[in-house]
Amino acid sequence: MPAPEPRVPVPGPCVFGAGRLLPLIDVTSKEITGVRDDDDIEHIHRMRVASRRLRAALPLFSSCFPEKDFRHWMHEIKSVTRALGEARDTDVQIAFLKKYLKAQAVPVPAGMTEPAPAQSYAGDPIAALLSRLQKRRGLLQQQVISALDELEETLVLSGIQAACPVPAAAGRGRRRARYFGVLPVAADRIGRRLAGLDRFEPFVHNPDAVFEHHAMRIAAKKLRYTLETYAPLYRRELGKPIARIKRLQDLLGDIHDCDVWIEQMTLAIIKQRAHRYPRGDLPGAAVSAVAPLRRLLVNRERCRARLYRQFVRYWDTLVRTGFWDELRLTVLEGQRTAVCHRPSHSVKEERAAFVQLATMAPEHAAHGRTVAALSLRLFDELAPLHGLGSRDRALLDYAATIHDIGWLMGQVGHQKKSAELILSCGDLTVPVREQGIIALVTGLHGGSTRSRPTGFWLLLSPADQKRVRILAALLRVADGLDYLHAASVTDLHCTIGGTEVQCVITFTGDVATEKARAIKKSDLFADVFGRTLVIP
Repeated sequence: MPAPEPRVPVPGPCVFGAGRLLPLIDVTSKEITGVRDDDDIEHIHRMRVASRRLRAALPLFSSCFPEKDFRHWMHEIKSVTRALGEARDTDVQIAFLKKYLKAQAVPVPAGMTEPAPAQSYAGDPIAALLSRLQKRRGLLQQQVISALDELEETLVLSGIQAACPVPAAAGRGRRRARYFGVLPVAADRIGRRLAGLDRFEPFVHNPDAVFEHHAMRIAAKKLRYTLETYAPLYRRELGKPIARIKRLQDLLGDIHDCDVWIEQMTLAIIKQRAHRYPRGDLPGAAVSAVAPLRRLLVNRERCRARLYRQFVRYWDTLVRTGFWDELRLTVLEGQRTAVCHRPSHSVKEERAAFVQLATMAPEHAAHGRTVAALSLRLFDELAPLHGLGSRDRALLDYAATIHDIGWLMGQVGHQKKSAELILSCGDLTVPVREQGIIALVTGLHGGSTRSRPTGFWLLLSPADQKRVRILAALLRVADGLDYLHAASVTDLHCTIGGTEVQCVITFTGDVATEKARAIKKSDLFADVFGRTLVIP
């Protein structure tokens, strides 16, 4: 596959992505010769880690590349990573068995120059397993070389290098601009990885949750790689959080290694117990082939129990010291000053950026203004009910103004697309937390509100999550009141009761459709405020 033509210099998230991808490509390329020569197992270890990091980082910047090229690159990198992984896992098993067998040797008696093994290797099933693993490693090396040949023939690494955008040379302002639009997306991506890890917290204190502990290790690895990718955006490059998550990943990885041995030895014992010795094999009749397997099984079970206790203590310490809450706060507010927008001098200038963003979908701009006006009327009328302040009012105004920009990419799923566009927009000068809140409110303006929350939502405090739900509830009703984009509803007045909120609207023409749609979209309203919306 020919390498794509180099692209013209562009600013923004893609330039940041290039700065993260290119070093990973260099590290991966550097290890290819050593992996081919197979003279040091550390070459394959380092290349495996580099390829994993590249595989984890590339999807974070997929929008910067042609979709066809991106899919091809991911397929090839995945193939190489899989081949390297199988070879590396076998290397680790071989190294362990060599160390284990050495530890089983009897101390050298006086007058002897060589240690006497605990039993003859000739009849030792562990030694036989080591021999099989070494033969398997030779076959896996051929697969690794084949994967490397295909990687080089398809020009994947050079293709990614050529496709990476070149940063525009200039002063400090442009250097700052390359980070605009990255910060909210980084927070959302890290939030998604945190959500993936949180899923397995209920299994931490279950010593028999083998599958879940392995999946938790993978989730911790993905979180760590994502943090490493976006680390330059944050103060101290997230050094402490990354180190702590690496420790968590290492503990879970060692536990998984034990689980693999436990499974293999259990199956080997079952197989050996069913083995029938050939008739006449009297010398071997007195030698137990199960005992060495059982000793290794007990060894790994004890090691697993010890590592599991360490893991539980470490996890409980992270929870008790507030590590996860601190990490969420860092992701939202711990950005380096050099990569952040300078605050706007006025709310007027701040709002102008949202008005400009609304022009991405010009046919929906008037609808956005109508919905914004109705949203603010609802906000003011229901102030005693929600208790939010003037800044929340401004965020609702911004979200309503741009809630339909996702139509730029079609009607289906436009709520989600609007949220994605808002998160990745580098021209908005609000803080990262507020940009994420606006994106979440916009994403909830239509469709189901029962979808599983992920990403940015999970970074927010309970108070901010409540704020999002209130603002989204108001936006949904306001959007329903202008369902036909005819601006027929011009004003409203609400009366708050004990079990319902009655809103009397001022309108022109027939608004039966708008009223019905607003009632239909008031599900979140009823859930948030504990009152039914009535529009007579």
